[in-house]
This record gives sequence, structure tokens and C-alpha cells, in this order.
Amino acid sequence: MEEERLRAELKAQRDKMGIFSTPGKTAYNLGLVVMDGLRALGLFFSAQRVVLTVVILPLLITWLGTRAFHPEAYMAPVCGESPGGVGWQVEWALEEALWWITLGVLSSVGFGTGLHSGLMFLFPHVMNVVLTVESCQTVTGLFSSYTHPCKLDCALTPNVDDGSATFLAIVGKVWPQCFLWGFGTAVGELPPYLVSKAARLAGQKSGDFESEISAARSSNDVFSRLKLWTMDFTEKHGFIGVLLLAGWPNAAFDMCGMCCGYLLMPFWTFFTAVVAGKAVLKVSGQACFFVALFGKSFFETVLTTAVRPIDAVLTTTLGTPISIADFGIKKRLDILAEFKKQSRFAPHVMLSKFGSHKGIELHGLRKLFHDFAEDVKGRTAVAKRVLHLWDKNKDGALQMHELEHLVSNTDGQISLGALDAAVSSTPAVKLVRPICMHATVL
Repeated sequence: MEEERLRAELKAQRDKMGIFSTPGKTAYNLGLVVMDGLRALGLFFSAQRVVLTVVILPLLITWLGTRAFHPEAYMAPVCGESPGGVGWQVEWALEEALWWITLGVLSSVGFGTGLHSGLMFLFPHVMNVVLTVESCQTVTGLFSSYTHPCKLDCALTPNVDDGSATFLAIVGKVWPQCFLWGFGTAVGELPPYLVSKAARLAGQKSGDFESEISAARSSNDVFSRLKLWTMDFTEKHGFIGVLLLAGWPNAAFDMCGMCCGYLLMPFWTFFTAVVAGKAVLKVSGQACFFVALFGKSFFETVLTTAVRPIDAVLTTTLGTPISIADFGIKKRLDILAEFKKQSRFAPHVMLSKFGSHKGIELHGLRKLFHDFAEDVKGRTAVAKRVLHLWDKNKDGALQMHELEHLVSNTDGQISLGALDAAVSSTPAVKLVRPICMHATVL
């Protein structure tokens, strides 16, 4: 009885702690946790001496040695001339993997408060790959990696229709990035599992888990029922249950992680199921969906074969023209416009592609924002607005020093949305976007 009372008092004290209410105590406890984590990391490496001495140290020495004595191995590629040194390619592959895994972690970590990095980075990247393939008419020689300096350059391809730009080939071009991002989302699902499992092993109740269950049982809304169903499904089906729950847009997956931790499911059983569900099943479906959505020929072929006959039947039956296919095409263009606002360029790439010796002038901005207006008049209005916003010296062109402060700290690039914040969503896009996209991103 005394132990329960003490636990309740300590929990009440912890609940009152916060970065604003008790900043000193919070910072002190954070320091203790960090020190404890570093100590645990040191113990882990000391227990893995074979891995440390046979794998990690030789790799580190090899990297430092080749960096010092063979710098040519780390030469960056020259597009169309050389692929870059072997060392550079290894570093680039690691950078690409770390970029997408980090974005995936940010997307799912935080008990539902994660960053929607899929909408911000991954799916706009898929769109750019699909549109570039349609422009180049081939996937041969096309670099689709996000961080590669020669990415999406049609000059490196035969630029003829060689039959390689098939649906599955395009999916294959974007699948590695989708997989890495999905793997990151799986890693981001570990905190609820680990917290709940640690509390159970310590002989305590998981406060977050208990509070979630209590709140869900006292509510009758759909989301609360989904949480309870997720918990029951996980407890009943184990590995297969986690795999299936991770493989579809499940907004209550945090509950699955907490439940698995509370039930003391083995770490590798849980993590393997989550990776298979999120990084294989779900992202494969998302990749296929967005390649189909962004690919004009495939999208319109599906509409022609599947929807046009329905339009004909409805028109004949109702006696009035009905065109679901045309409606779908228009909404697709609206969604493409939304994603194109997230198109990103490195400043020097933007200047070289759309600018002249003076910088990016009005005609270059019209080309840059070509898809944001239906006619020359509308594109000119957008270009003039951008010049008015950022042309500080009023010389009629945007130079590097006028673009530098728009560069994102995340990837060193500029999004079109940052250049022209006035490009806003239409009511139709606001209606269709959650239906078509958020359901596939959760």
C-alpha cells in the first residue's frame, strides 16, 4: 500500500514537470537521461568488441586513409562525363539513405505529432521523377536520387522513346527512396513500444498506455473505437497483426506500439513486422498510387478504359452529359499544382536553368511558374509578384544574394512555395487533397 502511494506521489510530481514550469529540473533530468544513454552506448560497444575491432575500426581507418592518400576517389561526378570516384559514390549513397530515413523518422515519431515529410518531400520528388520520365520518354541513364548532383537531367538520357518508360520501371526508379522513407517511419514507431515495454519490465503500469486506453473506453468517436480495435487485433494476432496494421493507413498505430510493448512482444518480432508493413507493403502501394496519379498517360488510359464507358452509360440513362473522367483529370491537375509548389531547386541550379547572366528575369520566372497559371497573362502576374517580393535592388532580375535567404536549412534548396507564398490552394484542392493524399500518408 505504501509503495502504491509513493508511486502515485512520484507520478504526480512528474506530471507537473515541464520545460516551462520547471526548466531547471527538466534540463537536469534531461542531462541524466543523456548521460545514462551514453553510458549504455559505451557498455554496448564494449560488449561488441569483435564488431568494433573487425568491422568498425577497419572501415574508419580505410575511410581516413583513402581520404588522405587517394583524394581522387572522392572526386564529385561531372554530369555526362564521369560518374565520380568510388569513395564519393559510397558517401553519396550513405547521405541519400540518411536523408530519407531521417525524414521518415520525423514523419512518425512523436506520438502522432510528426512532420508530414511525405507530403513535403517524398511525394513531390515522386512527381518530379514521373514528369521528368514523361519528358525524357525513357528511364535509361536517368538519375532519380534526391541528393545526386545530376538528378533528373534528360541530357544524360537517349531522350528518345526506347520503350523503357513503363509503369513498373518508373515505380522502380522511386521505390528505393520510398523504402528508405518507410524504414524511417518504422524506426519512428519505436518510442511508444520501448516506453511501454520498459514500464512493464519495471513492474509498473505504462502511464501513456493506461491513459490512452482509459480515454478511448470513455469515448464513442470513431478514432477511439479504432484505438480499441487496434489493441485487440494486436493482442490476438501478434506478428501478423502488427504487419497488417503497419501495412495500411492506420492513424492509431501508436496504440499498436504501446500494446506490443505492454505485452512484452520481442523487439525483433515487433520491428521486423513494422518494417515489412511500413517500408514494403504500405510504401509500395503509395509509390504505385502516386506514379499512376502523376503519370498523365497511365492516368488517362485508366480513365479511358474504365471511366469513359461509365460516363456513356450515365449520359444515356440520365439524358444529360456526364463526364466523371473529365472531372478526374481536372482534379488531378489541381493536385499536381499543389505538389509542384513543393518542387525544390538548389539556388545555382535554379539560376542556371531559368536565368541569364543578369539573373532570373521576368521570362525566366514565367517559365519557372509555367504550371501555376493557364495563360501567359496569369504566368506574367505570378512572375511580377515574385520580382516585386524579392528583387531588392530593383534591376529586374533575381541574383544569388537575393535568393540565399530563401534556402531551406533542411536540404539547402528553395521551394516554389517559398518564392511565391501567394500561390494558394483553391477550395476544390482543399476538398480533394485530404481525400486523395492524407489517407495514403498516415
